[in-house]
Amino acid sequence: MVAHEDTRTPLEQARLALIRAEQHSHLNAFITVATEDELTRRPPITDGPLSGVPVAVKDNIDVVGFPCTAGTPRLREWRPASNAVVIDRMQAAGAVVVGKTNMHELAAGVTSNNHAFGPVRNPHHPDLIAGGSSGGSAAAVAAGVVDLALGTDTAGSCRIPAALSGCVGFRPTIGRYPLGGVLPLSSTRDTVGVLARSVAQVSAIDPVIASIPAATKGFRDHVRLGVPRLYFYEQLEGELAAVVDRALDALAGAGVVLVETEVFGVGEVMAAASLPSILYDAVRDMATYLSRHRADIHVWEVVEQMAGPERFLLENELWGSPVPDETHRLILAEHRRRLIGAYRECLERDDLDALVVPTTPVTARPIGCDETIVVDGVEQPTLSTYLRNTDPTALAGLPSVSVPAGTTESGRPVGISFDALAGADALVLGIAQRFEHILGR
Repeated sequence: MVAHEDTRTPLEQARLALIRAEQHSHLNAFITVATEDELTRRPPITDGPLSGVPVAVKDNIDVVGFPCTAGTPRLREWRPASNAVVIDRMQAAGAVVVGKTNMHELAAGVTSNNHAFGPVRNPHHPDLIAGGSSGGSAAAVAAGVVDLALGTDTAGSCRIPAALSGCVGFRPTIGRYPLGGVLPLSSTRDTVGVLARSVAQVSAIDPVIASIPAATKGFRDHVRLGVPRLYFYEQLEGELAAVVDRALDALAGAGVVLVETEVFGVGEVMAAASLPSILYDAVRDMATYLSRHRADIHVWEVVEQMAGPERFLLENELWGSPVPDETHRLILAEHRRRLIGAYRECLERDDLDALVVPTTPVTARPIGCDETIVVDGVEQPTLSTYLRNTDPTALAGLPSVSVPAGTTESGRPVGISFDALAGADALVLGIAQRFEHILGR
């Protein structure tokens, strides 16, 4: 059960969430909020595990009665005729959708500085980015508008905004959650993800979305976590590194065994496979989604009318020099297989339950940092810097959960992630929940 002792009716709770959304409208977390008619059209189920729980949904997930804009101009008026499978499951459990959240355009970025609907603002510092691409969902949760929100994660799109905004972000094993009715970015990488105020809330909603029995304890008493210093701990922002060190000290002080380790070759694989794997899928998968919905919208129209700079990358896939078929086959057959093997070899070699890594190498930066950011005096590319620690698990299809680790001296949230092998979702959630308890959250 979701920890939710509110005695108000589901509709009363949904209306209060809408009041909170209005109070935090300066964050621009929502593209569309529910009307009274939409709340009452389908009375919530009152005896389900999510009864009375208001939920925000990223605006690339189909919800009947709402537009599904994916944060892009051509889809501003697009209204799907049916729910995504995950929405059907959540509504059957009693959840109430109170709005569709703002996002990085077409989920193709990490800042949620949306050039069509305006930027999502960080609840801790409104002049900073909330992270992306599920920035609106993270901001809505971190600001207390809702306790739970859905996002999508292709390369870090739930975990990055969770880390930068100060909430929990969960990416399940790929395939654990159904993708029917989700406007895709990359079918080989995409998954629906969960953003929440606590790991316990993620653990409660996970079996509902996955349509499986709730898990019991998923880890042993003496947890062993790998600390892969090479690649994952390199070039960390100074203030962030201090927070991460304190988090590791807290884990060790609570009896968690920390083991210095390495995921061999991860940097080489990501350099060869990261961006091409997404670009190859993007326009093809979007075209498939529109065709299945019989939408009177062509993929080339969506790309041509994009408001943000990612348009040029997708235009190149349509009319320029697209990623070759052979490159994509090589990514799936060799690079991804090598990466999965490297993770497995690492965890088995050192008898590890999971890895612990900083979710992002840097904290949130001012809105407008679309191209580059400055880290301890050095200019770095925005996209690859923020994706560095979340992208490998996404390409490998592994479960990963980001949990707030604290804030820097300047008050910026820092996230720490727990990553494990495919299928070990209950394990990483259990470890993450123990970490919350250690920090006293």
